[in-house]
This record gives sequence, structure tokens and C-alpha cells, in this order.
Amino acid sequence: MNKVLDFIENHKFGIIITLVVHVVLFIYFQFETYYEPVKYDTWDFTGRNIEAPDDIEISPDQIETPQESDLFQSNEKVTSFVKNANDSREESFDENVKYTSYEKDPSESIREYESRIKEELNMGKNQSDQANSESNTDIENKNNQSDPKENNENTANASNEKVAGYTMVEFSLTSRHPLNKNDWYIRNPGYTCGNVNGLVTVRIEVAQSGDVVDAKYIPERSSNANQCMISRAEEYALKSRFNYDGSGAKYQEGTITYRFVYR
Repeated sequence: MNKVLDFIENHKFGIIITLVVHVVLFIYFQFETYYEPVKYDTWDFTGRNIEAPDDIEISPDQIETPQESDLFQSNEKVTSFVKNANDSREESFDENVKYTSYEKDPSESIREYESRIKEELNMGKNQSDQANSESNTDIENKNNQSDPKENNENTANASNEKVAGYTMVEFSLTSRHPLNKNDWYIRNPGYTCGNVNGLVTVRIEVAQSGDVVDAKYIPERSSNANQCMISRAEEYALKSRFNYDGSGAKYQEGTITYRFVYR
């Protein structure tokens, strides 16, 4: 203890000077740290009361027309039913009815189904490769064997009236109806192109078998159609199938109109 006191006594002036220097440096650096000038531009209130000029030019394509407004936010009700443009039945607005694009007649549907199978079998017999023909016919029969039952259930609940108003799919093909009278075969792409409404009509070419062999977009009968809508309309038209018609023309022309709906 005495050694410590002796050391302090002998070096007291050095210790005092060291403490003073540290205190001075501490105070100096504190002031330098807080002295940070901030540069900013003063507000210029000149012209704050000047009104916008009245001669701003607006081009016609910048003005939204009522038709364009309806296309983007349509107030019209569009149902997901399939409508036949050549349907002569009375229209109905009843929302509790299962509408179809055809009149219900289960017996007629079964007869058409049987006629188609017989015709395919006869065509198969005339082919050179009998084995392949029979195999293809068997596959086709298996693919369609559940359709009559499904069709009977659909037609049993179908309405004898056609749906009123706009539908997402409407086709025009004289004296033809969806395959096995099942509207599912007229495919519907109406919700597949985003948040805008549009109308696309395609010209279709249908073979006697009911297959759609060609589909082309008709610009003059379409509106607000973007590339997605056009591509999907042609794609889904080619996926659609109609009833077999052995007595008709080899190829029959018609149209399918699709309404794409904002969802």
C-alpha cells in the first residue's frame, strides 16, 4: 500500500496532466461529433397559386369510350351455358333450370349413338388392315360407352326452353348439336385470359364425324380481343365435337362465339 502511495506522490503531476488532457479531448470530440451541418434548399413559393394551363391536348385514343368501359367492367350478366344460335325455342330467365343447347329427347340421342357406332364399324370393314380397324373401333367404343347413360341423365334434367341473355359460348351450325347431346363437348375457355372482357368469334369447319378440323378467328365479328383470347378461342374450338352426320356434306362450316369474362 505504501508503495502505491509513494508512486502517486512521486508522479502526481504527470497523473494530473494526463487526466486533464483526456478530459479536454473528450469534450472536444463531443462538440465535433454533434456539429454536423445539414444542407438543404429552401422552399420557393413562387408560382404556388398559378393554375394549370387550359390548353392541354388530349388525343382521341386517350379517352375511354362507354363501349370500352363496358368491356373492362361489364354490368351485363353472362352465364356459362352453351347456346345454339339456331335454337327456335322460347327464351327463359329462370335461374333454377339446367339449360341445354338442344331439346331433350333421350331416345333420339341413343339412336344417333347407335348409328354412329354402326357407321364406324362399316367403315372399319372396308379398310385394308382389318385387325387395326377392329382395334380402333373397340377403343372408340370404350371411350363412348358411358356417354349414352350420361346423356340420358343430362337430357332428363334439361329444359325445353333456351337460356335468355348472354352466354359464354354460342355456336351456329345448321342441324347439328354437341356430341351425344352433351354441352361439355363445346369447350369453354371463358375464364382463361385474365381480368378483361372480350368477344371472339371463330369460323369452324366440321367433318361428318363431328370433329372440328379447322378454326379461324374472325376479326370483324370480335371485339376487345387480345392475342390470348384469339389463341384460346381457336384452340378450344378445335377441341369441340359435334354429332355424327353421315348424310350431310363432307365438311360443314359454322361459327362459335366465345365471351371472355373478367373474374
